[in-house]
Amino acid sequence: MSDELAEEYRAQIRLQMNEEASRRLQEVVDPREDARVLALQIVELVGDSDFSRPEGIHPDLVPSLMARLGEVRAALTGHGGALTVREGEVDGESVRLVIGLDGACVACGAAPNTLSGIQNDLLSDDHIQSILFDIGILEHYDGIVREFLLKKSGVTFC
Repeated sequence: MSDELAEEYRAQIRLQMNEEASRRLQEVVDPREDARVLALQIVELVGDSDFSRPEGIHPDLVPSLMARLGEVRAALTGHGGALTVREGEVDGESVRLVIGLDGACVACGAAPNTLSGIQNDLLSDDHIQSILFDIGILEHYDGIVREFLLKKSGVTFC
């Protein structure tokens, strides 16, 4: 009986979290702009970028990646954060990316969940082969949080 009750509470909380994330995203996301950047080929955006300098990254790359995020996007945008792209490599019809965080999300205690959510959402795109995270993210943590990020977050840093 207690397992059933716990699962019922989990389901209710998941539903409420989904509804809240959707509400927050509706407040800040322009559906036309999302449709535009989602229609762009991620392989071309990465191929047209020069990662040796920040201004060399295609201006639609980060918006295109952000548009591919699910609920984690609500946390990123709601807390003043965003993705950054340190490196990108085209491998045939797919890409490999090294992603960072910007804004308030850089040093947030929820970073393990945020990073795994970003990774899961981006890897669901058939053209994104791998996601690694910028090792610089770890500079903002020490002790147990840093150790947790390295050992338990399920993401890889480079």
